[in-house]
Amino acid sequence: MKDKMDKTRRQRVNHIILTMINTDLLFYLAVGLTGPIVAIFYSSHVHGGSVALAGMAIAVFWVVKSLVQVPVSLYADHHPGESDDYAMMVTGFTLAALVPLCYYLFVTEIWQVYLLEIMNGIAYGLSVPTYLSIFTRHIDHHRENFEWTLHSNAVGLSYAAAAALGGLLAERFGFRSLFLVTSAVMFMAPIALLFIRKDIINSDRLELASTKTNSTSAGLPSKD
Repeated sequence: MKDKMDKTRRQRVNHIILTMINTDLLFYLAVGLTGPIVAIFYSSHVHGGSVALAGMAIAVFWVVKSLVQVPVSLYADHHPGESDDYAMMVTGFTLAALVPLCYYLFVTEIWQVYLLEIMNGIAYGLSVPTYLSIFTRHIDHHRENFEWTLHSNAVGLSYAAAAALGGLLAERFGFRSLFLVTSAVMFMAPIALLFIRKDIINSDRLELASTKTNSTSAGLPSKD
């Protein structure tokens, strides 16, 4: 009994969950570099830009994200397995990483800001529901509180550290360089997700085999 309890205490976070936590840590480390100070960029680097533009840009982002993630979640729920969830999640993270790169390359006009925030909303609409779905399926039983807390702390502390650093970097090297660094760090998130690709494929195979077994046991034809 004692050995069993000691083993439980030493139980580690599984590979998929740990990788996904580290993915969000990297992603929100990047987001935190520019998020708190982007209004200053709009005011000083965008023609006709102001603090009000920051509010409108955020509103556009959240409306687009909210609209996109509904059909994305419905599509993912109606297709068995996790391969489609995984593909949309990686696509969303990759698309989001392109947004700060575009800010670095060419943004000087208000319409460009809105265009990129629409793109950003689509990216989050693809990645958020699918990320939450995969995370929920693979979270370790009886460790739900702890692992969600690990995720929350990883996101919160990385964002806090980046927010403190972002202003200093912008002041010293300028916003354009900061956006380039943000994009580079953000691209590390979808790269990290490649390390669980095989796990997702194996999970789908096990689910398919289980479904076929259950169908056979119930005397129902399996779907090939």
